[in-house]
Amino acid sequence: MKYLIGTIAVVALATIIIYIFWMPLPNSPARDAIGEEKIVMLDDRKIAYYVSGQGEPVLLAASAGREASDFNELVIALNEAGFQTLAVEAPGIKGSDMIEQPVDLMSLADDLSAVVVRELGNDKSLSVIGHAYGNRLVRAFAYKNDDRVNGVILIASGGSKNIPEKANAALKAIFDPRRTVSQRRDDIDYAFFAEGNDIPDHWMIGWHMQTAILQGQAKGSESYDIWGSGGTKAMLVLQAAEDTIAPPQDAGIPLAQQYPDRVKLVLVPQAGHALLPEQPKVIAEEVIGFLNLFQPSRNN
Repeated sequence: MKYLIGTIAVVALATIIIYIFWMPLPNSPARDAIGEEKIVMLDDRKIAYYVSGQGEPVLLAASAGREASDFNELVIALNEAGFQTLAVEAPGIKGSDMIEQPVDLMSLADDLSAVVVRELGNDKSLSVIGHAYGNRLVRAFAYKNDDRVNGVILIASGGSKNIPEKANAALKAIFDPRRTVSQRRDDIDYAFFAEGNDIPDHWMIGWHMQTAILQGQAKGSESYDIWGSGGTKAMLVLQAAEDTIAPPQDAGIPLAQQYPDRVKLVLVPQAGHALLPEQPKVIAEEVIGFLNLFQPSRNN
């Protein structure tokens, strides 16, 4: 009996320690996305997305291994400004089935195309927004669908250069369930948030490792020269001044220099790679101003 009680006590103590130091795990669901959840099928695979609002359509793609709900605050602002939002979940997140075989970037962009065709048909134009890794996806989509894209918005863009070593190590560590919550917080703070900015609770979770691995394998599958242009339409680049993953001198600045006639670069102070939860008002104002300028129905 004493042995049994001792065993139970040890197990209980271990459970408490695990809960205190490791819970919630990084891949715990972050929060619900705003909008009506819908499903479209592609190659017998479900793709989940969320439709909200009415008006000119805007497609949104989230960061690597992150959920579409990261856009919630921006979705609300866009809906209030008269835009309809289509926020897409990446493979392996919530209602979107994981892709079992390695894929290339253009194939991942086909998920966005499937959503667009389902909601808008084959002709209606739209604008696209990508955050962090999502900037690769929307640029690939825009490159393949240039004739129906009005404008491209990149939030914390990157892709032309490798991630700095220290930031890359922190980024990978975030997804590791073996690391404690405290360690994860430090990794997120360094990789995604500017000094002094608070990390919201929903950014401590919602880190989906298998999705990030799939996306990481796909990102180098095609040359930047192919998808980096994002087509030929006007582009807004919102680059965080304190971004450690995609420093302005490695990302937004050279992109604006490469396409000076169609790229507007905005350096956002007091923000890191997360950007969306750090400076939501600035982002909403810049995004809506850009969309109002380039949406056809708003210039008549």
